[in-house]
Amino acid sequence: MDINLVPITIGEKEALYNFYQFYTYDFSKYTHEELNEHGIYDVNIDCFFEGDSRWNPYFIELSGIRVGFLVVLFENLDTDPDPTHVIYDFMVLPKYRGQGIGRNAAKQAFDLYKANWKVVQMESNSPAISFWRNVIRDYTNNNYYERYRDDIKKFIQEFSTKE
Repeated sequence: MDINLVPITIGEKEALYNFYQFYTYDFSKYTHEELNEHGIYDVNIDCFFEGDSRWNPYFIELSGIRVGFLVVLFENLDTDPDPTHVIYDFMVLPKYRGQGIGRNAAKQAFDLYKANWKVVQMESNSPAISFWRNVIRDYTNNNYYERYRDDIKKFIQEFSTKE
């Protein structure tokens, strides 16, 4: 299985926007977001392409076919020279799920940067919680910290890929 993370350029912005429509639809069962009057979701990804180096979007490709995307956010880069890296958004198209593609892509993302990492899931999104716990447990050899924030109803896993 040839899985690669490919940085997304501004010329591919429309393709990413289209992926975000699928992502927002898939996620709407947890967020209850509705379509707008034009029959699409209100998605704004401009910040990824406006020269703000905190945002790092990647397509997930399987043998050259785009099957998903992920976005790594360098949290607090504006105030911290060693920012925490966050998996901000992550999606594999449904027909490609359950094949190890997402697991492989997540691990590749963690390998890209030697950093402190944080991954966050909504309390109501039990598939995501299970996925990330398993991936991070395996990737870190169970060397991570998890906490639950009741105020925002989210689970947070934290670990480091620094030497």
